[in-house]
Amino acid sequence: MIPFDGQSRGERGRMALLRHIERTGCTIAGDPVWTDDEIARLCAAFPDRKAACVALPRRTLAAFMHKARQLGLVPSRRIWTSDEAIRLRKPYVAGIPMSELLEMFPGKTRSQIWRKARDKGYRRPRRAPTPTGMPLVDSIRKRAFECRLSMTDLDAFVGRRRYFVSPSYMDWRALQRAMILLGGRPTIFWAHA
Repeated sequence: MIPFDGQSRGERGRMALLRHIERTGCTIAGDPVWTDDEIARLCAAFPDRKAACVALPRRTLAAFMHKARQLGLVPSRRIWTSDEAIRLRKPYVAGIPMSELLEMFPGKTRSQIWRKARDKGYRRPRRAPTPTGMPLVDSIRKRAFECRLSMTDLDAFVGRRRYFVSPSYMDWRALQRAMILLGGRPTIFWAHA
């Protein structure tokens, strides 16, 4: 007689599960077991999710995505190691271009790098606003940048919605309010004819 211990009990339970799957073709949860034909159809249609849904009518999107991951059809997610997260800090904070960061961290996407930097609290250096070709507007935007004001903040202070973020015309009222706010004064120079 076989002694009644945990190991033999576990083995008997496993055998009972396998017999159930063999008899019904379903797991204990009632999900159908993947057949070789279904796996072949999934491999043939995989990158196209709609085609995979049509080819596998009894499978849900989550089910065939999980199976594709198990079969290696989907690239595995690359988890950040603590060493990689630490190595990211210096170049990210120094403002190294994203193309170089992607080379430094192969297998990572832009969004993965941005997310990790945000989670770690790393911040890129501020960039000066790009010139608009309107000297008065450019000088006000430059002065706001030197005063560590964002263009969104400047718009809020002068009561405009996204004027200084992307100016395309001369809004004299907004410019006057911004000059007063930043401690400036307009000066007129007359050209001699």
